Amino acid sequence: MLKFTNSLTNAKLVLVRRHMTDGSCAALIVMRNPHRRYATEQKPDPSCRAPPEAPKSHKLFWGAIGATILTGAAVVYAKNSPRTRNWLESNAPWANDIVALVYQENTTYWKAASNQFNRTTTYLGEFLFGKEGVTPTELKNRSDQDIEKDAEEHFSKKSYQLPPPLFEPLYVEEKPLKKPEVDSNATLIQTDKCEPQTTVVIKITKDMVELEHDMHENVKIAIDNYKLATSFCDEYNKALFKIVETPVDELEKKHYSGLAGLNVQKENAAKKARDASAKAKLALETLDRMIKSGQMQAPPESLATTKRYIKQFRADLTSAEDTYTQELAKSSLSEKYWNKVEAARGMFREELQALFPGIDLCAKKLDIKGDIDLLLAYTLQKMARGRAVLGRANARPRQAEARPHQPRHLAREAAARACALGNDEKALIEAKAEDIIRNERSAMEAEYLKKSIEIQSEANRQTKEALKKQMELQQEVMAARLAKREQEMMANFARAVSEEVEAERVEFKKELAAMAGKLKAIEDTLKQRSGAEAEARRSQSLWTAAEALLAATRRSVPDTKVDNELKALEKAGKDDKLVETVLKGIPPDVREKGIVTEKALRERFEKMEQTAVKVALVGRDGATLPVYFMSWLQSLLLFKKFSDIPKDELDNKPTDFTQLDTFDIMQRARYHMDHGNLPAALRYVNLLQGAPRAAARAWADAARRHLEIRQAAEAVMAHASVSSLLYH
Repeated sequence: MLKFTNSLTNAKLVLVRRHMTDGSCAALIVMRNPHRRYATEQKPDPSCRAPPEAPKSHKLFWGAIGATILTGAAVVYAKNSPRTRNWLESNAPWANDIVALVYQENTTYWKAASNQFNRTTTYLGEFLFGKEGVTPTELKNRSDQDIEKDAEEHFSKKSYQLPPPLFEPLYVEEKPLKKPEVDSNATLIQTDKCEPQTTVVIKITKDMVELEHDMHENVKIAIDNYKLATSFCDEYNKALFKIVETPVDELEKKHYSGLAGLNVQKENAAKKARDASAKAKLALETLDRMIKSGQMQAPPESLATTKRYIKQFRADLTSAEDTYTQELAKSSLSEKYWNKVEAARGMFREELQALFPGIDLCAKKLDIKGDIDLLLAYTLQKMARGRAVLGRANARPRQAEARPHQPRHLAREAAARACALGNDEKALIEAKAEDIIRNERSAMEAEYLKKSIEIQSEANRQTKEALKKQMELQQEVMAARLAKREQEMMANFARAVSEEVEAERVEFKKELAAMAGKLKAIEDTLKQRSGAEAEARRSQSLWTAAEALLAATRRSVPDTKVDNELKALEKAGKDDKLVETVLKGIPPDVREKGIVTEKALRERFEKMEQTAVKVALVGRDGATLPVYFMSWLQSLLLFKKFSDIPKDELDNKPTDFTQLDTFDIMQRARYHMDHGNLPAALRYVNLLQGAPRAAARAWADAARRHLEIRQAAEAVMAHASVSSLLYH
């Protein structure tokens, strides 16, 4: 067979046929850069030159371009033709995978390249070094640090990657269409009228999107948790076999705690995986049923892709569940140590059958129902007897070592001579007799233990049956006695109830009569209380109206209307003589014009005081201009003297006010205004004479109206307070 290499494409190579006798198996050899050589190294004859080089062929290049174009056209056609896509999926899955990869339906180019690289490296590694993982019997003792490191490396692997979702979102915001700008005038062309073609709009419902979303999410959760549970199960098996194979003296508490933690993590991951797998299978079955029944309205390519996903997800779920089940089956120690377990059961076969009749000793897990105390006691006695036999067996070599050391052949010869001479016959007979007696005693003790455990088991069984029968009889007798006692108690109870009911009826009639009298008294009291509460409520409303009127005098505005407050007070104090009298005493102009507030009175007092001081020398009938000038000049040049006010005057005792001039009067009025005593300030202002009195007349009138309203409100409030106290 001839092997042609890439060197054939070189135009400078020539194939030369060789004879078979040249010692080569090939019939052709390759000569690079051939040319004739002459012995004299002369220039070759021009007539003997090599033929001209042939032009390079571009067939391979154009063939590759043509194949690429044809392949691309086939991929585009398959993408746009659902029927062709379905045929490829059924008959040539690899071609369908190529189309899906080109359009990135299931994955991206980068992920596909990385997955292919991982598969290639895994295959080469398994081919060169064998598959990963070892059986539990091939495990070697390792430190805890290596185990933790391997666990971290194992759990750092990538999780299960899902393909991209098939259905698009239910709502996608449409971009507004812009009106194109036309530079030239449009030409109208009349064509034949044709009816517009209506296309069937396929709507993808919300249920389908939710089902596919549930399918993707639950499959990913289930497979990831199955892998996690499998890894925990693997670590659990390794830790379990390590505990079994390691001597008890070398084990520590952390080994058992780590084993328990791995078991809990395994169970939690398996539970999550089973729940997610159930939800994923439900979504898969629902989608499959909807597709088969025709309820799912979607494009054909979407349906085909969904079917492919369903098939792939089912296979992945089944593979993950099978892997976890196989790893979980290795968790039982009886798989490895079954021979030892079966041998141990064989040693106690008769005892187990005697204690637990009908027990299956060939089962992997014994179903023992009952008390095992007898079996434990029998095992302890058997162990004690074995220790005694072992002790006697160990004592014999020590006795032999205590004798003088001598060669074995001399000892045998001495024993033979002693036996021949009959010197040691008695000792031999006694030793043989002791051995026989000891063996018989051991056999009898073993037989005794077996018989005793059988008898004890039978006695326990008979005792349980007797107790069961006795309990049944006792229950029947007790049930009969209870029924009879129940009848008697029911009869006595019915008689006692009837007597008690009659006595209670008589007592109830007496109490009803007493309650009727009390109810009448309560009704009268309630009527009185209702009237008192009505008066109290009227007093409260009256007090509230008076408080509102009093608050109106303290507003921050200069002038305020009090007509609404007076109307409210008049309405609240209807049919109240005191309120009517107080309201009649209020002048009508106050209702129309309102009053000046306390804040405004304080501000106006400042101006009034300055004016009164400036005209202090002017009399009642007026004065000349120089007098006015002198009075004004006096107000400027005269310093204010803050003399003390006598205590008798502050205590409202009789006082001679004729000795007070204008400045003294205004000083006292200022004092009372600063202390919030408006009535006292008004009384002092009324003592002014001449021009100061005329200057203070407007302020005095406003203060008088203000005090009338305030005193009226305070009087009504006091009246309301007294009325409310009378009815409490």
